[in-house]
Amino acid sequence: MAAVVLGLNLVLVFILTLFLLHQYGNWRTQHPIVTTAVFVSWYFSFLIIFILPMDVSSTLYQSCVTEQTEKEPVDYNETGVVNSSSLGWENVSSHLAHDDLERNETWRLHAIRRALTNCEAPWSYVPREVLPVLWRMLYWTSQFLTWLLLPIMQSYAMAGEFSVLGKLLTSLKRNAIYYGTYLLIFGLLLIYVAAKPELKLDWSKLVTLVITASNTWGLFLLILLLGYGLVEIPRACWRASNLSYQLAYTQFKLAKSWSEKAEAEEEVDDVLQEIRKASDRLDTKHSLRKFLDLIISKCPEDFRQKLANPTRASNGARSSDSSTMPTERALVQIHKKLISAIHRQFRTSTTWFVLLDEGFELEDCIRNKSNADKTFRPTFPVPRGKLYAAVCTPKIEWIWKCLLRQWILMALSIVFIVFSAMVVWSECTFFVKDPVLSVFAEFVQLASRHNEYFNVEVASFFSVTFLAFCTYYTVFKIRFFNYYHLAPRHQTDENSLIFCGTMLCRLTSPMCLNFLGLIHMDSHVIKIKTAETAFTRIMGHMDVLPIISDGFNVYFPMLILVLCLATYFRLGTRILNFLGFQQFMGDDNMAVDLINEGRDLMQRERRRRLRAEETKSRRDQLMELVNNTSNFGRIASSNGTQRPASRWSQRNPSRDTTPGFRYKNFQNEEPTVISDFPSSSRNATEETDSAVGSSIAESRDRNYQSTAPAEAPASSFMRYPPRNIFDDV
Repeated sequence: MAAVVLGLNLVLVFILTLFLLHQYGNWRTQHPIVTTAVFVSWYFSFLIIFILPMDVSSTLYQSCVTEQTEKEPVDYNETGVVNSSSLGWENVSSHLAHDDLERNETWRLHAIRRALTNCEAPWSYVPREVLPVLWRMLYWTSQFLTWLLLPIMQSYAMAGEFSVLGKLLTSLKRNAIYYGTYLLIFGLLLIYVAAKPELKLDWSKLVTLVITASNTWGLFLLILLLGYGLVEIPRACWRASNLSYQLAYTQFKLAKSWSEKAEAEEEVDDVLQEIRKASDRLDTKHSLRKFLDLIISKCPEDFRQKLANPTRASNGARSSDSSTMPTERALVQIHKKLISAIHRQFRTSTTWFVLLDEGFELEDCIRNKSNADKTFRPTFPVPRGKLYAAVCTPKIEWIWKCLLRQWILMALSIVFIVFSAMVVWSECTFFVKDPVLSVFAEFVQLASRHNEYFNVEVASFFSVTFLAFCTYYTVFKIRFFNYYHLAPRHQTDENSLIFCGTMLCRLTSPMCLNFLGLIHMDSHVIKIKTAETAFTRIMGHMDVLPIISDGFNVYFPMLILVLCLATYFRLGTRILNFLGFQQFMGDDNMAVDLINEGRDLMQRERRRRLRAEETKSRRDQLMELVNNTSNFGRIASSNGTQRPASRWSQRNPSRDTTPGFRYKNFQNEEPTVISDFPSSSRNATEETDSAVGSSIAESRDRNYQSTAPAEAPASSFMRYPPRNIFDDV
């Protein structure tokens, strides 16, 4: 059964990682090595979280077996086999003679058998020799990725050089300061340990020192990120249940996204202008032309066509001044800026359309909430598959979007508030051993006393998963200007994906150690003898540095209370808003102006889409009218009706007059008046006009928030078909 559970965890984590990487990354455009490295870093980080509850339940079961075995008294019965009546397990070896080893082994097996009967093995019990091997592989691979490989790959992905060796050298130069700083810190710790005469430094303690340094830095980041997530997640769920607030917030983001989109387009135009200048100065025979061609190959298609068909002077008219010729270093900088600018343009454009769709959906939810028939009618219907349309009917969609979703989000917010309060309380009191104040430790100990290992595993899973969810939520939501930004819809660049993988690998192990301290299963933190998990044995103990084991790891987590209060009162948001970085604050005039701007942008985009739908509907109806009239003319001709030649056919006797040709070219013909057509055609045209007018009126009803004036009547080329398309009548 354990193998099945372990295999199921591996498969589930694999699917989860693949799904998230598909949502944020784009394997079609990213380098396969980058995609593989990011996948491994995310996969191993998530796998540690899923396997840790199995380690906790297995450790508690092994502790139960050990306690039951040590409690078994023994004596010799009439058969000469050691019986349970005289002495404890720890005194057996001193009372048995050398020739009684066989009987000793028989008694030992008997005692273990009785202990196994009293302690029921958990359903996911893993043998002792399996987990240490798995933890070593996961931990050291994650550390190799987060400290060595991923930082180099991150700089490599941002480099603008044109060769692999050049990018690699640039990456090493950029990471020299990074590695030098950590080597300096490690050297100071090493000197501190060497200066202590009571500490004997050997290989095992050196490894523990390396792990301690890594986990200390990870714990520092963990508390900062966890303090934000514990408050922001419940607040985000509660605010998501308020449709009006969500609509205002979406309009605020829409206004900012419009500005970012315009800036990104201007940045791309500036880079393309630099490329055009470089192309003018470098002819096809220049040694740097191959690098410029590589840059041009990454430009938009229309720009490449303009460069391929230039309208400029010949090569002899180009400037031959060597001072204005671009150097290889200048081309490297242009290449780097082009990669960043193109990706930023794609990301901002996608974000703009996503926010528009979200805003229209929120408006639909507010408008449809008062529908008496409880049917959801979207402004812009999205085409769905047959299965989705059969399951999610308009009534079910109304029940979910206008009724159930708000209540479910509020209930989730309350649950998250309770969990957050439990985490903050446990972080501030987990070092108190008697009485046990940590809520998570009380849950685990209560379930383990009754040998309910399944409940232990469930409680551990939800606890560590909530810690990971709050921490990773901050990692995925935080944004460092244009350097780091995780955007869904496949819009995250390679640099941000690698940076996210680095953060996950760096945070997961300290978070698991912190969780083991919360449930009182790390004896070197709570200073009591307790069962030790295989994960703790691999991590080692931080007794090498007493200032960290007795001070930092115990009291620094209490800072999470201060961070939660700062997040609750939005201290960081107020500081950023004061510095000029516009944030969403309801009492700020600038935020109100941005909300109004976003509302105007949504109204303009709505009118544009409605006009496009009206034009398409009108064109489809005219096409149907053309086809019906053409079919009527063919039927009349087949009945022997003689029709006179039209003026158009008399003027153009050589041109094709088949319905297919007219259908293809009728938009290019001149408009005519209604008197040129027979009475039957005029009646059909009037019916078409009335149908088009009703469709326009219906579409205006959907534009319920639009403050624009009504559309002007359609012009003649919209109201009447083009000339000479009814020549067959």
